[in-house]
Amino acid sequence: MRNLRLKGFATRSAGFQILPNGWVQIVGMFAVLHFLVDALCVCCLFLMASAVSTSGLWGVFVIYNVLAFLTQPLTGMLADRVRRHEELLALAVALLALGVAVSPFSSHSSFLPVIVSCLLGMGNSLFHVVGGKQVAVASDNDIRALGVFVSTGAFGLAVGMVFHSWILLFGLLIGVAAGAMVIGLPTDAQTQLQQRRNERGVQQGKAARAFSPHFVWMAVLILMGLVMLRSMVGETFTGFLRQGTGLLLVGAVAMLGKAAGGWLARWMGIVWSLLMMVAAVTVVMWAAADRVPLLGLFLVNLTMPVTLYLINVVMPRREGLAFGLLAATLMPGYLLAQTGAGSDVVPGLLLTLVPTIIIELCLLWLMYERRADVLWSSVVVNILTNVPLNLIVTHVDNSVTAIVVAEVVVVAVETLWYRYFVGRWRLALAYGFLCNAISFLIGLLIQQSLLLFGFL
Repeated sequence: MRNLRLKGFATRSAGFQILPNGWVQIVGMFAVLHFLVDALCVCCLFLMASAVSTSGLWGVFVIYNVLAFLTQPLTGMLADRVRRHEELLALAVALLALGVAVSPFSSHSSFLPVIVSCLLGMGNSLFHVVGGKQVAVASDNDIRALGVFVSTGAFGLAVGMVFHSWILLFGLLIGVAAGAMVIGLPTDAQTQLQQRRNERGVQQGKAARAFSPHFVWMAVLILMGLVMLRSMVGETFTGFLRQGTGLLLVGAVAMLGKAAGGWLARWMGIVWSLLMMVAAVTVVMWAAADRVPLLGLFLVNLTMPVTLYLINVVMPRREGLAFGLLAATLMPGYLLAQTGAGSDVVPGLLLTLVPTIIIELCLLWLMYERRADVLWSSVVVNILTNVPLNLIVTHVDNSVTAIVVAEVVVVAVETLWYRYFVGRWRLALAYGFLCNAISFLIGLLIQQSLLLFGFL
């Protein structure tokens, strides 16, 4: 592993010397934009809240979060394929601007808030993967740069919630547009960044072949599990502080934790810092979670840049997908924390998830699919789609319409997903449709059989 030293797996120290002044111009600007984008999205959603009924409000927030988080693996794939990321950034800003432009009229129609949440969600998703990839490439996956970039979004969310107003919303939009224009200008840093992209692509050709697909996807699954667990644990430390100044404090502590985590890992080394972080979180969670919640929140967030750094190491040249996978994994963890990850929730999810994974793997095998990347990616995409959609259907809407819409969405998502790995639309559609249709029918048959024989 060329980016690691054996002693503590510490990251090498040349990361920020790649671009003269590039750290400030690229990483700094994306960190500021991260704050502005997240603040803008949540500010706009809270302003619409007064114009939406209570039942409709839940739908608006669910749609936004699903699009903002769960689509990031797909938009990350797009970011990995597109050479000019400035165009994707411009598209993200355009979607956000459209969402803001429509939001003042949201009270005139029950459908307009849905449109706004869709525009904001997709704009947010595109921005995050573009920013995550640009920062990783510009800094040569420097863990400090990753921590700085991801940190500012947490405080942006808090500011948008607490101070939401129309003046703030349009001010944030102006800031986002101005920041995107500055990043898109042809500067020396941008020229060097393009050169660095080309060099990184050549250098990582060998690094990509250093890991077998089995190792890569096992590492990805472990990191996704850690991120999901971190999302659940983080929620336990924020339940005490949900309003006003408390939210600002939560946002500030989370931001400081994410930023500090990269510097701590750089100083101590990946292995030792991660062990220390996990041990500290465990002690605080079991011994003093109700007394020092902010300390627990700080410690949990220290691990954020570590997991992002590691997934970039095992997925070279796929920084967009890597960022999107971890971002999407936050959603299942958050939903599990909100619905209560007790003995009545997790076993039920596993009873649907594990058979679905096994059935779809068997179907892919029967269709003569033997590529490790495709088979392992099937496991990953099922975790990302099955868990959150089952939680939504169970706890938000379990109507026939909701289930049908959920299945259609999953087929579409998995078709796009498989297209990235197999390279052919027809084959991807066949995999996405057949795997989901047959697994759904088998699940329905098992459920009806259990009902018939009185087991349910």
